[in-house]
Amino acid sequence: MRRFFVIPLTLASSLLVASPSAEDRAIAKGNEVSSILLQKLGGELKNQMQTGGPMGALHFCSQNALTLTDQVAKDTKSTIKRISINNRNPVNRASKKEIDILNEWDSLVKNGQPLPAQTLVNQSDSTIMYYKPILINNEACLKCHGNIEGDLAKAIKASYPEDKATGYKMGDLRGMIAVEIKRD
Repeated sequence: MRRFFVIPLTLASSLLVASPSAEDRAIAKGNEVSSILLQKLGGELKNQMQTGGPMGALHFCSQNALTLTDQVAKDTKSTIKRISINNRNPVNRASKKEIDILNEWDSLVKNGQPLPAQTLVNQSDSTIMYYKPILINNEACLKCHGNIEGDLAKAIKASYPEDKATGYKMGDLRGMIAVEIKRD
């Protein structure tokens, strides 16, 4: 006598769906964390630009951007940083590996090719690095990162003596967000 087992359809379909890969989970986590950071930082900068203009935004960034980034990292239980070859703050300086990625992305931008939404790099057996490009895609960005003159240029130099983050144009690659993601 043969026996048949009836598996409810919902259970059967869930057995057929593969669980997300480590890469899929890293992309989801990286997207989540980088979006939170961009929303918080972008929202604050927008408020500062509206209330205090570029000087207000500069003051906010010099006093709060790193703290806000650290808070997002703590809230999302992740390691996150903003990185650039042409960094304003030396804390945001790119490593050799990150410079290679940024140069590759910059070449794509300059040749009119689309950037990847993100890049994953296996850092070790226990972590994956998620990198998301940051483009100059808003005129407001150019207020502090375009061709700056006068009092604002002096204030930037006073707050960031080693500043390299000016001279950008719309569509330029500004840098990237890096999120270190622990493997499950």
